[in-house]
Amino acid sequence: MDYFLPLLVSGLLSGAVYAVVGAAFVVVYRASSVLNFSLGEWVSLGARLTGVGVQTAGLPLPVAILAALALLTAVAAAFNRFVVSRLIGRPVVAVVMATLALGVLMQAGARFAVGGLPDEIPFPLADAAWHVGPLVLPPARLIASGTAIVLLTATVAFFRFARSGLAIRALADDPQAAAGSGIAVVRYLTLAWAISAALAVAGGVLWRIDGLGGFSMALVLAKVLPVVVIGGLNSFGGALVAAALVGVAESLAAGYLDPMLGAGFSGVVAASLVIVMLCIRPNGLFGAAPVARV
Repeated sequence: MDYFLPLLVSGLLSGAVYAVVGAAFVVVYRASSVLNFSLGEWVSLGARLTGVGVQTAGLPLPVAILAALALLTAVAAAFNRFVVSRLIGRPVVAVVMATLALGVLMQAGARFAVGGLPDEIPFPLADAAWHVGPLVLPPARLIASGTAIVLLTATVAFFRFARSGLAIRALADDPQAAAGSGIAVVRYLTLAWAISAALAVAGGVLWRIDGLGGFSMALVLAKVLPVVVIGGLNSFGGALVAAALVGVAESLAAGYLDPMLGAGFSGVVAASLVIVMLCIRPNGLFGAAPVARV
């Protein structure tokens, strides 16, 4: 138990941060059924811009986060306005390729603009540790995970109670009916992309503070896609539950299986869970099956 419990807690803490990034994916999918495969670069660039703002520009951490938020939300709004809106009604693969191309452009742009600049995100409690029985709890991880839960709760509340959130949900349910009732489609889809960008920046900063390692476009395939597929592509609650499941599974596999089967085996756990889920419940734990009128 002294070995199992720390692994369990570590997996839950990691899962909370995974859930924020998963929510960034879910926001766009719920609003427009777009699979944003460039999300890994959104997360990476948000964290890098924040770190550069602190280390190079000398900005306080909150101000650096706001600056990164402003820049990436502007990119998100422009991408939705000039690319996604022009691909409505086109084959799904066209939108997927557009998001992949955006990810490549963001990666190249980041190397050109901030490549070589220091981008570490300082945190006052980064080296501290709290001891609770057999548990060693870094305050930085606790704060990052707690903040992630707060952000996810706020996102769910926005889509459930705020007028703009309800408008985005209406677009997701029936775009033609929503447009006919006076909802500004482009405006609210732009808002959805901006919210996704904000969650991506927050997720990148929390990822760095939590010490979960580097990230890139591969993050989507390795972490985010398993979370949203297992939880359900259109469910925030599913993203949270699936993120906790993936985090715990990876932590336990790293602790128990990696020593026997070789380092890195824990990396295939999430993919294995996705395969199992697609076989037994293709819509995910909380995903809604598509409804078609005949």
